Amino acid sequence: MVKRIIIDENAGPCGGVKRVIHLAEKNLAAGVKTASLGAVIHNNVEIDRLSNLGLDTVDQTEFVRVGQGGDKRKLLIRAHGEAPAVFHQAEELGIDVVDGTCPVVTRSQKYARMYHERGYQIVVVGKPKHAEVIGILGHCDDQAKVVHDEADVEQLDPDRPTYVLAQTTISDEMWTSMLAAIQKRVHDVVWRNTICAFVSDRETELRTFAASCDVMLFVGGFNSSNTKVMYDVCLQVNPRAHWIETAAEIDSKWLDGAETVGISGSASTPQWLLERIGQELTARCDADPTPSI
Repeated sequence: MVKRIIIDENAGPCGGVKRVIHLAEKNLAAGVKTASLGAVIHNNVEIDRLSNLGLDTVDQTEFVRVGQGGDKRKLLIRAHGEAPAVFHQAEELGIDVVDGTCPVVTRSQKYARMYHERGYQIVVVGKPKHAEVIGILGHCDDQAKVVHDEADVEQLDPDRPTYVLAQTTISDEMWTSMLAAIQKRVHDVVWRNTICAFVSDRETELRTFAASCDVMLFVGGFNSSNTKVMYDVCLQVNPRAHWIETAAEIDSKWLDGAETVGISGSASTPQWLLERIGQELTARCDADPTPSI
């Protein structure tokens, strides 16, 4: 029988996510019509909340209409960032831009652009189709290489000076293994570990928290790269870890024989959602809620 439901005190969104959500809320509260270029956050529950406040979501083909007609809106750039071409096109169309790019991502873009201009082969360790990675490629005239596995490493020019950086939300394990493979193939490598410190630090904290609970509920969007990384961390230390977006997805069978249930989330999971799930599970189990440990 579940006796304690514990919400991870170290959980909650990262600074970049908090910042872009604050920008969205600030504009909407001021009555400014605002549209996010792509999902502002990889969490459907939070997107629904912001949508109810008035935030629109547009894709690359739709954003050209953001500044047109009497329904003129500001364009919000999400924390993942965008390529320079997007900003240039917005300027040409007379669209006001609210830049919500995470400062950590902006740093990655800066280094990638700087070394590209110096003639280096730019390599990004990460997912080829991830929004952040696509934005970084745009800062290198779309000539950078993306490495996701060792097969990608074989496509690199071994004789060209190479600069390597990371998608900010990948795991430390992925970064270490891919960098070693790149250094083995390429003769001249300069690298910078651009994984967000928040993400890196969370791995250690999360391992401790997940191991302390009988059952672990990890809350985050099913389309979130960071959620996938952090959920895998939970599974490494607790085989009874489960990935959910809402309390409705919790299977009562998961809780059989468990006394403590831990609830945590990724960098894109708002604290209010963790607390709501904790409250709903507490009511279902008639357990004692514990805000943190």
